[in-house]
Amino acid sequence: MREVVDEANVGRWKEIATSTRWTLRVLSQVGDPVDSSPFTTLNAVYPEKASDWCRGFLEASAEHMRHWADFAAPLKWHPDHVVTHTFRPAQTLARAAMESASQAVWIMSPNEAEECARRHLCLVRWDYAEYRKSLAQDEKHLARELDQRLLAAVQEHFPEEALRMPNYLTVLRETAGVVGRDPNEVESIWRASSGSAHGKRWPALTLQRSTPGREYEPGQFRTTIMPDPDAMTRALELADALLSYGAMRFLQLSGIDFMSAHQDAITWVESLLPRVDGVD
Repeated sequence: MREVVDEANVGRWKEIATSTRWTLRVLSQVGDPVDSSPFTTLNAVYPEKASDWCRGFLEASAEHMRHWADFAAPLKWHPDHVVTHTFRPAQTLARAAMESASQAVWIMSPNEAEECARRHLCLVRWDYAEYRKSLAQDEKHLARELDQRLLAAVQEHFPEEALRMPNYLTVLRETAGVVGRDPNEVESIWRASSGSAHGKRWPALTLQRSTPGREYEPGQFRTTIMPDPDAMTRALELADALLSYGAMRFLQLSGIDFMSAHQDAITWVESLLPRVDGVD
């Protein structure tokens, strides 16, 4: 049995899809950082440029969100087309988007260039560590050498103990306040989305609505289960908040005029949106 998603959630999904497309346009229009912009200072710290890494994190997030947006709020509809929402894909894509965007936000949010640089190097080291895990035993030295090269290059400014690697939870909790969220709420949403992606039992119970049916064994009931659209919206809103903030901060640190880029993106998005006859 199908249940129609309420207008409030559908409306928010349309707004989030539009925000995602805005972000994609903005990122596509930003080239190398402008001379004397904050990113030029950060990029001089180490050959792995902070601007390239932040762009990569944001593009990864936007790609996840675009995949969701093209499914949930496509720009073209066939008259007979029906979107069937199941709870795991939205939660999984939102989780990936929030993890990706939060790394860029974590790097860019401090006002001090030195702290931005330190955080960038922490994430570079984290990337090397994950790369090492993927290598065969006789190749793991390749990633270790990259890490040692980094530590040697920046030791005058950052001792190794200052470049400890974070994890997704610490990054998300530390970026929560940047986008006006409570860290405990962010952790709760992220854990539920992660559990959904891994097929865990408890998110399937807490993020869906269950209606008991026939009792086929003592204490065991047949149930009808529907995804909770409110839970989907909470995850998508968090991912969108991190991604949109990250895109705006990326413009700022790249030395790009925000209003010009914003207006270009708005005009582009408006040109894509489907029109309803008789509606302006």
